[in-house]
Amino acid sequence: MRLNQSFPEPGTPGSPIALDRQRASVAAAIPELLERVSEALAPQGAVVVLLGDAGTGRLAIAEESALAFMRAVAEPIRLVVLPQPPHATSGIASVFTPDFPDAGAGEGEAATVAMRIVAEILGDAVGDAVGDAAGDAGDDAAGDAGDDAGTGREGRRDAEAATWQADSSAESEASEASATRDPVHPQASQASQAPQAPQASQAVLIAPNVDFYAPHDARVLEIVLRDPRMRAIGTARQLTSSVERLGIGAGRTRISVAPLDLHQAGVYLGALLGVDRIEAETLRRWHEAAGGNSYALAVLALSSDGSGALRRSRGTAWTTADTDDVPSEYARVLIGTCTPEELEVLELVALAEPVTETVLLRSVDAACLSALFERGLVVSRAHAEGLSLVAGHPLLASLLRSGMSPVRRIQLNDQIFRVLSDDLGALDPIYAPERLMRLVVFGIEGGHDLPFSWLWAAFELMVRGGDPRLVLNLALAVTAHPGADAMQAGAAALRAYRLARLIGDTRSLRPLLGIMQHMLDRSESAAQMTPMLRVRIAATLIKQGVWDDGDVDIALAAFEGLELSVAAEDAPVIEAVRSARVQSLAYAGRLREAALAAPEPEVSSDLKAEWVRSPARAIGTLILDQQGAFGRAVASAENTRMLSRLGPRVRPDFVDMQGFSWLLGYWVSGSTESARQVLEELVTEATADAHAEAHYSGLVEAGAVLIAVQEGRWADATQAAERLLDRLGRHDSWGLAPLIQSVLALALAVLGERDGAVRAIRAATVHTRGIGQAVGGHRRLLVLRARQWLRDPDTMVEAERLAAWANAEGCPSLNCRHCT
Repeated sequence: MRLNQSFPEPGTPGSPIALDRQRASVAAAIPELLERVSEALAPQGAVVVLLGDAGTGRLAIAEESALAFMRAVAEPIRLVVLPQPPHATSGIASVFTPDFPDAGAGEGEAATVAMRIVAEILGDAVGDAVGDAAGDAGDDAAGDAGDDAGTGREGRRDAEAATWQADSSAESEASEASATRDPVHPQASQASQAPQAPQASQAVLIAPNVDFYAPHDARVLEIVLRDPRMRAIGTARQLTSSVERLGIGAGRTRISVAPLDLHQAGVYLGALLGVDRIEAETLRRWHEAAGGNSYALAVLALSSDGSGALRRSRGTAWTTADTDDVPSEYARVLIGTCTPEELEVLELVALAEPVTETVLLRSVDAACLSALFERGLVVSRAHAEGLSLVAGHPLLASLLRSGMSPVRRIQLNDQIFRVLSDDLGALDPIYAPERLMRLVVFGIEGGHDLPFSWLWAAFELMVRGGDPRLVLNLALAVTAHPGADAMQAGAAALRAYRLARLIGDTRSLRPLLGIMQHMLDRSESAAQMTPMLRVRIAATLIKQGVWDDGDVDIALAAFEGLELSVAAEDAPVIEAVRSARVQSLAYAGRLREAALAAPEPEVSSDLKAEWVRSPARAIGTLILDQQGAFGRAVASAENTRMLSRLGPRVRPDFVDMQGFSWLLGYWVSGSTESARQVLEELVTEATADAHAEAHYSGLVEAGAVLIAVQEGRWADATQAAERLLDRLGRHDSWGLAPLIQSVLALALAVLGERDGAVRAIRAATVHTRGIGQAVGGHRRLLVLRARQWLRDPDTMVEAERLAAWANAEGCPSLNCRHCT
């Protein structure tokens, strides 16, 4: 009598195959909990209630625990798994109707129905507990039911019940085989597949979601469980009075089922996907999205696997998708019973969550909201402003948002914006930051022309960070607004450009370049800008030309002209031009020229000038590493990073780059422990902020790859490099790919994977501008070491080329001593 969840595909959660995998995965993730539940079943007449949210694996825990208990006892026991409580509109009278159609479920007296159910399960006359409850008339009915049960009624779902006997492995296997036989002809299938099992004298009943039972069904279950031969495991989201009455005596146990923690989720998903482990970032993102909910984790993992976004390599699985889309077929389970009106309310909650505004709650149908509350599709959560309304399932909101058509999304954003704005009254939202951000977000998405004062105030609120896509949309809105002056439009355009590059939004990036060029070409708007803003915009356009593989000499001439045009300005303005020149030279691989143009090592007393110089100082650190000045490199990187984090307008991209330079300094010098401590600090900072730019840059992951190589963890280095390269293949904002290819080449060569190493060597020599060129000496050394491991006959020739390059670029310390 196995729960039937009607998923369309056998590979999705809820299908028979996936259910087996999920149960095994739950058993692997939380063995202590399974052991506790199994032990709680030991007393005669025991009733265990598993309390927890939907999707926490309560049913899988119940089934695995019951099977473990049944294997441990020395007498035959029958397992019965009831279906989910029927929905009011399903047409099914009782939860017992599908499995006990002749018991009169939903019609007769509860005691009589209970007697018939017990008799049918155990195949004989009922025990004293049930008989006492029903009286003499019940005894006759029970006898009839027992006779009927013995005939093996055709069509009954005996195929989903199993009888176990612990002292015979052959009989246990036969019982497992009978549990999968044809449900339409159970007796014939049983005869053909397994020997007849002995009659069970006890049973374990599994009852999902008993807190949703109709009053009559709850009363029937209560009476059934008075029979001391019956044990039960029920699942519930909350403890109701009817659930409290289940079971007799001291055998009642309540056990809470919490969401999986990060470690448990990793074990669960590893068992589910058949791998040793889940890559850390993939696991973190899935765990955060699912809230530790095991069903939600299974949905994310199996849907990623089914869509081809899941990769497996050397026992590790990771996803190549930047976002996790929930397939639409899962809606049949989560919202398949919703009316159109209820679905509209759910969509609004999904788009607006967390909903804290009373006016927004009053705008939805109260009856629909109440019905959704009852089914757990909408729940309340604690919030800074009190209680908030959110979708009840971890993936429900994501599913609804991803399934919305663009028109429906605009309609809902417009509806939410109008409700919130109509409630403002005399309040100026500029002085209510939370309300302001809600109005601006829904207003932009709903296509409204917002007051510029709102947009600019929201833009200023996001100056220290936020969701990059949200901030990008806001910056674009400020840039294009007719109320923005040249300073405001220019600052917003620079912010939008940087974020578009970071997340790889080329559709926004290219138009922004044209907008910024137009700002400079218009003498009126250019005159309204400060010299620093004009320089930053002009330098950004020149650097983008270098990123686009433009002629570096032309870019250098443009920088020279720009510096001459601001020669009379303050030092920070001039330093902004020089810093951009250093970056462009290094990212093009011209290290000697970059080193000559880099700032003097002495730190200026002008903090603003040091902020402007910080990108050039990070480049200087990378060059010092390759010149062998490890101590100066580390000290410079650490000091520059500290200064860059001061002030109200911290540039996360500068800080992230300096963190990478700091780690690299320790790595090159051989201080593995110090490099690891720096890496741990960078990881901690990124993990603390779900919207940290470090999640998009790849710099932290690159540091982890380098440390794995230094520690000789070649398999780990290979896996980490392959994962990072897969991501960089879609977007590489820092030009890291050549460096990571060189690491992969060495790791594969050490592991003896010659073909892969040769491919990585070729990829490492591709002239992609960015950090891969700025650390060209390290990249070449790694490739040379890979050639040595492969016993490449051209190794000596490549070593001579490296020595010539090092002398030409002012890095004489890079010689063959590093290859031994």
